[in-house]
Amino acid sequence: MTVRDPQAESRRAAPAGAQEMSPIVWLNLALRAVMETGIVVGLAYWGYQTGSGTLAKVGLAIGAPVVIFGFWGLVDFRQAGRAAEPLRLVEELVISGLVALALWSAGQPLFGLLLALVSIVYHVLVYATGGRLLKPGRQGN
Repeated sequence: MTVRDPQAESRRAAPAGAQEMSPIVWLNLALRAVMETGIVVGLAYWGYQTGSGTLAKVGLAIGAPVVIFGFWGLVDFRQAGRAAEPLRLVEELVISGLVALALWSAGQPLFGLLLALVSIVYHVLVYATGGRLLKPGRQGN
């Protein structure tokens, strides 16, 4: 009778280039998820609080995150060469900052401050660990 070692089996089943993620990578991913979730929720909250009627409240609560994330995803700084990474950093900090201000104006200054702090900690941690916001991708087209 052979004894199965599930860990050994999973290591063998892993793709050739796969590596285990370090705790700092997990922390970066968690902070990124919290930041992006905070941006969506913050924009939706701001939109709902800002709208005057039900239709306006719902429209702004849905539309504000769609517009901001649409812009965020649409802009591709990789074409900017050496300036690409600093431009992406500025873009992300401006978006986080604007949402923090929107939360502040909607009566949630604590959540706005927390979003700003999470964003700053995330970006500092990315660069302190040698990371980048932009992953290498296709150039030109």
